[in-house]
Amino acid sequence: MLRWAEVYLDRLKRNYESLKRFAGNKKIIAVVKANAYGHGSVAVASFLERKTDVSAFAVATVFEGIELREGGIKSPIIVMSNPLFESARNFLEYDLIPVVFDFESLGIAIEMGIPFHVKIDTGMGRLGFMPDDFQKLTEFFSSPLFKGIMSHFPVSDEDETFTRQQFSFFMRFVKEALKVNSGIAVHVDNSAAVPYHFDSLLTHSRIGLALYGSKPGPDFPIKLEQVMEIKSRLIQVKTLPEGWGISYGRTYVTSSKEKVGVVAFGYADGLMRSLSGKWYVKVNGEKCPVRGRICMDMTVVSLEGVDARPGDEVVITDRELTFDKMAEEAGTISYEIMCDISPRVKRVFLEE
Repeated sequence: MLRWAEVYLDRLKRNYESLKRFAGNKKIIAVVKANAYGHGSVAVASFLERKTDVSAFAVATVFEGIELREGGIKSPIIVMSNPLFESARNFLEYDLIPVVFDFESLGIAIEMGIPFHVKIDTGMGRLGFMPDDFQKLTEFFSSPLFKGIMSHFPVSDEDETFTRQQFSFFMRFVKEALKVNSGIAVHVDNSAAVPYHFDSLLTHSRIGLALYGSKPGPDFPIKLEQVMEIKSRLIQVKTLPEGWGISYGRTYVTSSKEKVGVVAFGYADGLMRSLSGKWYVKVNGEKCPVRGRICMDMTVVSLEGVDARPGDEVVITDRELTFDKMAEEAGTISYEIMCDISPRVKRVFLEE
């Protein structure tokens, strides 16, 4: 293989257990949307279903939910952002739980007999019923199809004051809903909010990013292990003369003779072009800086002082070269980098 991702399932389990301890009595909804943040949704969900007490899985689209069902997943699957009018029959056929966020979708769920969760916009400004809709919404809470209520925190990783205000605001709606239906699921926690210990009437925490070992904030107190390591191989090793440009735009020109290697990994695989000249990889344990611009399929690195030959393994990310560090260098978030790991990078599932 020239491009592969090693997904360490035992690390996933340890992250789950650490997060569950912080979540207290709340059950865990594991977020496996976007191919489990690039890790492989069916494999990740299957492992968690077999090895942990995970309560449910959350995805973004009905098609992600169908993929899990066809992959053998039996646990409840919550679809958080797919409009119900687009594929209502699939929710019934595959036993998927929609999150409804407008009265049109709510009406379809009631009419077709589809169990649902309700989303309240308490400050995210994205999907959800607005607070002014709540009085009308309560008319539907007595339905046996009403199974849960949720909201979402936009700044739990950086603004605790607003997050706690938002939580208090959400709980006003929760208490009203519980007066009508005491058996519903209540969830608003995301990864960054787990350390807040929002117990109260919450029944579940929705955990995505932290499950895969990336910290949602610099002061996140829970020890996590990066689950995925990205590997490639050298496909050529050679020495360039002084004054030789490397890659498109000749942004790097050798100042003297320099030994370089061509790595079979580029921005089409998930190594962001914005990391050109900023990132480094490991070859035989040695740190090798990227030279010139990262290309679609290849990246050139310096091999000065490194004993290397074509076919040698190249480490793109590992426990030291983390997605968090990569995101910081690229000026983005680790979510984006994980999700951008291409399907042509083969996932290999391992337990240490």
